Amino acid sequence: MTINAISRLIRIINEAASAPDFATQAQRIVDGISQSLAVDVCSLYRQDQAGDLVLVASHGLSSAHPIKIPGGKGLVGRVISTGEVINIINPEQEPEYFYVPDSDEFLFHSFCGVPLIQHARAIGVLVAQRKQARLISADDEAVLISLASHLALVFSNLPVPRGAAQQFVFKGVSGARGLAIGRATLRQSETLVAVHPQTSHDLEADKVAWAALRADTLSELAKEREVLRQNLGESMAAVLDAYQQFLLDPSFVSQVETHLAEGSALPWAIKQAVTHFSDLFLAIEDPYLQARHEDIVHLGDKLYQVWRRHQDQHEQKPAGEQPDVQTPFVLCGDSIAVSDIANLPTKQLMGIVCWGGAALSHVAVFANALGIPAVMGVGDLAVEDGDMLIVDGDQGEVYLKPPRSVLREYRTLIDERQAADRLADDLCHLPAHTTNGQMITVMANSGLQADIQPGLNNGADGIGLYRTELPFMVNSHLPSEDEQVRIYRQVIEAYDGKPVCFRLLDIGGDKPLSYLPVMNEPNPALGLRGIRFLLDNEQILKTQLRAILRAAQGAANVQLLVPMVTNTAELLIVSRLLDEEVERLAGEGEPARRPDFGVMVEVPGVVALLPLWRQHIDFISIGSNDLSQYLLAVDRNNPRVARTYDALHPGVLHEIHRIVTTAAQCRLPLSLCGELASNPLAVLLLLGMGVRRFSMSAARIPSIKWLVQRVATDELEQLLNQALALDDAGAIRQLGEQFLTRISGDSATGRVR
Repeated sequence: MTINAISRLIRIINEAASAPDFATQAQRIVDGISQSLAVDVCSLYRQDQAGDLVLVASHGLSSAHPIKIPGGKGLVGRVISTGEVINIINPEQEPEYFYVPDSDEFLFHSFCGVPLIQHARAIGVLVAQRKQARLISADDEAVLISLASHLALVFSNLPVPRGAAQQFVFKGVSGARGLAIGRATLRQSETLVAVHPQTSHDLEADKVAWAALRADTLSELAKEREVLRQNLGESMAAVLDAYQQFLLDPSFVSQVETHLAEGSALPWAIKQAVTHFSDLFLAIEDPYLQARHEDIVHLGDKLYQVWRRHQDQHEQKPAGEQPDVQTPFVLCGDSIAVSDIANLPTKQLMGIVCWGGAALSHVAVFANALGIPAVMGVGDLAVEDGDMLIVDGDQGEVYLKPPRSVLREYRTLIDERQAADRLADDLCHLPAHTTNGQMITVMANSGLQADIQPGLNNGADGIGLYRTELPFMVNSHLPSEDEQVRIYRQVIEAYDGKPVCFRLLDIGGDKPLSYLPVMNEPNPALGLRGIRFLLDNEQILKTQLRAILRAAQGAANVQLLVPMVTNTAELLIVSRLLDEEVERLAGEGEPARRPDFGVMVEVPGVVALLPLWRQHIDFISIGSNDLSQYLLAVDRNNPRVARTYDALHPGVLHEIHRIVTTAAQCRLPLSLCGELASNPLAVLLLLGMGVRRFSMSAARIPSIKWLVQRVATDELEQLLNQALALDDAGAIRQLGEQFLTRISGDSATGRVR
């Protein structure tokens, strides 16, 4: 590609990048191509689920009605089927030529079609046409290929268009499992999205208004917190503490005041400050911490709503007061906040649907705690108040105004599920053991105060992984030792004698702290993170060790887990520092017991060292998410390669089997956390390997306990041997599903899948 072609490509992408939505971006690209490449027509097609090609955007092609090319038809269909560029003249002479009525395509005598490739499959076509019978040049073809690659990446983050018969189904991601039917109720509260740049010339008045706004918002948050505490308990109410912490945070207050001093009107100053802190969280690659950006966004919305009431001098009706309390409803909106749920009649709240949002957002945590399904990220759903909805939290799908036949089917499924759930809920507080008497420990993952109660409600045998990062992320400064002690002690006391495993701060690289200088790294997943960061910031490590030791005084089941260990030197330094802090506390009159000391096995190179570390550690925990990513060289958060990530990949299973075998030979207690721990198919294989301790999201505990009590480890060993002989994840999955079908009655199948 020549320098001229590259400059044209950059100009087109830059102009499109500022578009507010995909439709505008696509139109800017086809307009830019037509102008830059001097072609008469540029069109973008996308394949829908029926295999037809839908015209997404076009410059120069007449279209009095929507254009759709049937699957396999025309030159565009040939590009899709072959995945190759077609650059020809006189396309009307080709046997595959397909004329779209009323499009005036017969006027164009050159055709260049470029496939949009995603995961080795064509998903769309970018087409350029001229009236003259003149081939597109090699340089121009290279520009089209580059832009097609860019568009394929954008397509990967958009829902696939449905065929006409399936328009009522919308795909998102599961925030909370379960099935529900109800009438839509739209979240009506105004948000910061409505705020545009505004200036002000009365700084003193703005400062007074800002102080009053903060005071009123804190007062409302306190009232909402009390409602949540009464309805859902202290742990769930504590989620609102994050909002209050931000509002009291000197860094946040300073950001707003700085923008006020620069002449911004108060709403615009708030929006700029919110955007700044939200971007800090969005830059984190860890999806759990990345989802925390919604907290600051929701706080900004809350501030704006209170500000609007100040301006309007009348009370805006909250979303929670709108539903008819006698009618089951589904709360819908772009991004549901905890405040939106605080005053809701939760007995009638059947489900939650968010246009945006993440599976790990606070609203998903609340949905899990309430036991209702939630689907996030469905896109801009054209739903109105009162529309009938089906929320399928298992599949991450929403059915808008579904046909009666679909409603009947889901009502039957819900009835069957409720019967199975009653059985599983009765069992979840009992010890989990296999049919041949093997005891299995099923624990919860945690990291938020709001996670604590759902774990207890669902029968968790303890906390297998407590992520300690969040208090460090929401503060504008390092949390003090006493602040950490308070947080850790709450967790230990809530679980009252059950094991609680604290993972040391896993920060750095992809999870920077805004108040500490961290260099940008080209590959943060392989950079300064975990124990590497802590050893470079030893005082932070010492403070956290002391806080955990003090919080654990009088508790016998506290464990300490070191993240991202890769060599013996790191291990020995942390062990020595732990001993020193135990001695120092004893010298200060606060006797402390050294907790069980373990390491995360998430770096493949550590596996060979486990026999050599036996004398230094008490247990290991397999971090299946990171281990799988490192083994497969796949970033799960990169949409271009995430489809190649498969936790049931034979290589992952063989490596975990090797770890389990090594741990058994060394007599090292072992647990496993991550997605594999809550995947029923994976749990079958892991039980066959000898894994007896699992840690997972609280919502999955009942179903995994239910599954455990229906299997025998000897038959699972046979299943494992069959799986390890296969070289394809799909074949392994099929083998496991056949086993699940056999052990699950019809009424319980949906529970374990």
